Amino acid sequence: MKTYIFTFIVLLFIFNEGIAQRISGRNSLNTLNMEESVVSKKMTYGNVEVFDMDNNLVASVITDEYGNYDLKLRDTGTYRLKIMYAGYKTNEKTIVVKDDVVSNISLDRDKNKKERVVKEKEYALETRYMDGLLSVSESEVKKGKTGNGLTSGEINDFSKWELWNDYLKDDLLVHQRLWKINPQQRYVVQLINEAKNPLVGARVQLYSKTNKILWETISDNTGKAELWGTINSKVTEIGKIKVTYKDVKKEIKRPKTFKKGINTLRLNVGCEVSNLVEIAFLVDATGSMGDEINFIKRDLNKVMFKAQNLYDDVSIKYASVFYRDKGEEYITKHKDFTNILSEALVFVDEQSAVGGGDTPEALVEGLDVAINELSWSEKTRAKLLFVILDAPAHSEVDKIKQLETLAIKAAKKGIKIIAVTGSGINKSGEYLMRSLALCSNGTYVFLTNHSGIGGEHIEPTTDEYDVKLLNERMTSIIKANLFYPECENEIPEYEMSYPDSLVEFTLEEGQIYESEDSLETNIDNDPEKIEWKYYPNPTKDYVYIEASEKIEFVFLTDLTGKILQKVSFDGLGKVSLYLGDYPVGIYLLRYPLGKTWVTGKVVLTR
Repeated sequence: MKTYIFTFIVLLFIFNEGIAQRISGRNSLNTLNMEESVVSKKMTYGNVEVFDMDNNLVASVITDEYGNYDLKLRDTGTYRLKIMYAGYKTNEKTIVVKDDVVSNISLDRDKNKKERVVKEKEYALETRYMDGLLSVSESEVKKGKTGNGLTSGEINDFSKWELWNDYLKDDLLVHQRLWKINPQQRYVVQLINEAKNPLVGARVQLYSKTNKILWETISDNTGKAELWGTINSKVTEIGKIKVTYKDVKKEIKRPKTFKKGINTLRLNVGCEVSNLVEIAFLVDATGSMGDEINFIKRDLNKVMFKAQNLYDDVSIKYASVFYRDKGEEYITKHKDFTNILSEALVFVDEQSAVGGGDTPEALVEGLDVAINELSWSEKTRAKLLFVILDAPAHSEVDKIKQLETLAIKAAKKGIKIIAVTGSGINKSGEYLMRSLALCSNGTYVFLTNHSGIGGEHIEPTTDEYDVKLLNERMTSIIKANLFYPECENEIPEYEMSYPDSLVEFTLEEGQIYESEDSLETNIDNDPEKIEWKYYPNPTKDYVYIEASEKIEFVFLTDLTGKILQKVSFDGLGKVSLYLGDYPVGIYLLRYPLGKTWVTGKVVLTR
């Protein structure tokens, strides 16, 4: 089997080119016009699922805005095709697959259910953008040429951990004192099996010396767990870390802090990962969001469509929570998890931004519903909660305490909070959302002025960031949380330089580069040429790096940008780096040069 590797910002897609069996078609909806005559219309964002004869889900995709779908099957055989759409009767069809199959299916109205109303004008504006074909360069973004799409930046404070703590001493100190949420005493656990597959869904607990549970979380799709000794500045002496994976229980007796490295634990278990992913959206629906909420709703529709079609063997459920404030039409309103995308879109499309007036909104109540009332599953590959807002929470003492409790609960359930802040956010709200993202192993996203949409957006407290369309960034975050290397015994062949890899880069005189990465650097080199190489590639354990005299150090990161190691040359021309304790997959070797990053890609195999 031949495997090709593609990197989309920070994510690897692996797919099998040898698969010949495909099921494709164009699905439609039978409805009635004003004369009560049956007419057919396109099935925009309808669910198509394929089951084998043992009722196992083998593929799941979403039709595009024209009703088209295309999915791949690994084997020939007999399958059951299931098509679902809000307001219409589910249609099931048995198909014998010997070669490629074309199956066009229509659904009839279910008079007992509400029909999904497709607003044609949603798909008429900026067709290239809506089709996901618009590629925006940095220069176009700066000029505001983004196809009426919201633009965004991202700060992953796990990747800028030292910088984040520097800001806490000065720029962000007043906000830390207000919210009293400050995750510290950081411990990172990496779980793998003997075949170096990441172990997903393990319960990981950090204990004090007095045997009290200080933090509890679930390992994510990379097999990592982020643990905190404190989130309210009460420093505690650490005892041990307990790991429970299925029936296997292990302990790390003397865990090391993140500053000293990552705690790697190997378990003698098989390779197994859930194909269920749950994505929830918590959205501020007060009047101040009115300038951006329609664009956000359009982006959410596209993001959810793209998310389902990332991997056709993954089943995604969607939920939405909208909140306003006390005295409004409602404080919270939600739609629980459903695997039928069109049902989720009905709820999203019905919401509008009204009310509000004062700056703080009912974020605490919204988070409470999203974390405690939505029916999150026990076993998933990922649980993602996108919190989209433009104002902080109420800051009364009881609300702050409730926020701390909710952050602890989110981590315990394995729910990652991904903040997306709009034009009304202030520094206080920025600090709160970045802290909640850290507590839950999430990330912080913020809208920027480059799109020209909405009010003025504040600059975040950071060094550098890149600008991308919001829907592209959210899709990339989802990709990073869905990816999992295949559980295969053979070592795949990779299309890259083998066994050596050479990285060569030249900064032209007078040319200025801006960082395309979130890693921190204090290096300010003059324009010059550098080169370095690393080998063997792919590798099973060690990588040797040879560099020109201009290079001082190289970072090893995972695909999300989290720093795993820093190797210094100290005047040497060659150093070694051990990867044997990490899961199989793709890693990045990165060197800061001026205001840009020189990047090499290394593959770790079994």
